[in-house]
Amino acid sequence: MPLPLAGPAPSAAGKYVKITMFLKKLPHVSQEYFSAYWANNHVAPALRNKVFRNKVRRYNQQHITADCRELASKFGAPVLDYDGVAEIWVDSLDDWMTAVTDPDLMAAVDGDDKNFMVQPVHIMVSFDHLILGGEEWKPNNGRDSKL
Repeated sequence: MPLPLAGPAPSAAGKYVKITMFLKKLPHVSQEYFSAYWANNHVAPALRNKVFRNKVRRYNQQHITADCRELASKFGAPVLDYDGVAEIWVDSLDDWMTAVTDPDLMAAVDGDDKNFMVQPVHIMVSFDHLILGGEEWKPNNGRDSKL
């Protein structure tokens, strides 16, 4: 018998949609090349595209290095085998579909993924339920990270 609940499940009502994409680099490119290409070359056409800029509320890239994997392995749990994670926030899936099917954007990025990442990209659609930390995160007094 399940334990009694302490409250209701989080609701997506009134929240944005979060699209998360899990990326793997091509086997013959370095992590440095993958990260540099993704952060600069691949994202540039999207940032120049008016539809993408108007529909996407937030876009974040997570770059996963060998050092990151090594740190994660210290937890003793399986480590996901991805080289990057893209997080995109939109008001609705319709907005996302409008952005990624825009003819100008499609023409600008068509085939570019073949330069740095493996297909298929794995994807997840969700919403956030913030528990702690309502403000934008800021570095800790400029100290270097442990990565």
